Amino acid sequence: MGTKNNSINQAILSRLHAASKPLLVSHVRPDGDAIASLVGMGIALQSAGKVCQLVLVDGVPSKYRFLNGTNLITSEVKEDHDLVIALDCSDQKRLGSQFVDIKIDINIDHHITNENYAGLNLVLPEQPATAAILAAYLPKWGFPINIDSANALLMGILTDTIGYRTSNVSAQSLRISAQLVEKGANLQLLYEKALTSQTFPASILWGLALSKLKKKGGIVWTSITRQDRKDAGYHGRDDADLTNLLSTIENAEVSLLFNEQKDGKVKVSWRSGANIDVSSIAQRFGGGGHPPASGAEISGNLEEVEEMVLEATNGYLKDSESKGEEEHGK
Repeated sequence: MGTKNNSINQAILSRLHAASKPLLVSHVRPDGDAIASLVGMGIALQSAGKVCQLVLVDGVPSKYRFLNGTNLITSEVKEDHDLVIALDCSDQKRLGSQFVDIKIDINIDHHITNENYAGLNLVLPEQPATAAILAAYLPKWGFPINIDSANALLMGILTDTIGYRTSNVSAQSLRISAQLVEKGANLQLLYEKALTSQTFPASILWGLALSKLKKKGGIVWTSITRQDRKDAGYHGRDDADLTNLLSTIENAEVSLLFNEQKDGKVKVSWRSGANIDVSSIAQRFGGGGHPPASGAEISGNLEEVEEMVLEATNGYLKDSESKGEEEHGK
């Protein structure tokens, strides 16, 4: 650990132990890592006598409610707090409108595009999930991990690595996972519930979206409209993990999913193979994430956003190809 991170680590330790009523928040349309990080850290702090509030403005998607501790999560702040901790969120706006102007004390994240918006920022892009950071650091901060916390944190690692399939999985992250299993985490159950099982409405939604699947050059894409979610009986605003399926399509350098939201916005998700940094494209549209997996929420109707994003993504691929040819020719 570098000197700077060591200083931040000590400062976070001090703030956590001084607080009695911490508020933990994460991003809109929460994924497995966001939920897992809140539950895993929240349970660890509660076990030490802290009175925690766990808040996700969009609530918990049904597929993750099997996890012990998700019942602690509310969609709004209900009590006083003396410390605000943002988890797995690269910029403050993504926490939701009620958190835009609030002071964030601690920001713990693994996104390379994190804006370091808090008083204390522990951002480790080399880690495959925010849950992996917490699994490593909570014991160092004096908060033991029990079986419920271990289950949550392992789920966060599993979902963000798509079952240890992403390029940022390392020997260290596998060791962290093994330690969580040693603490009682049920790898088989978590894998089934968080990665392989699917609700009937989500399956219908996949079918509607996949019927519109297109491919041009190295890009594959499809969309989910608000009407699709209504027709499928799917009540979430997320994509039901369809992005993970799109990323497995053969001979696709980049996969894109356009997810229509309310108020004239579209959530765009990019996934890419090796050596293609889609986070740089997402940043052009005010988003961010990881080199192989990024997103942005863009104002405009679905057709307009698709056209803009496909043009930018195609241009990026052509530029990358040209640079590769130039370097190869040197």
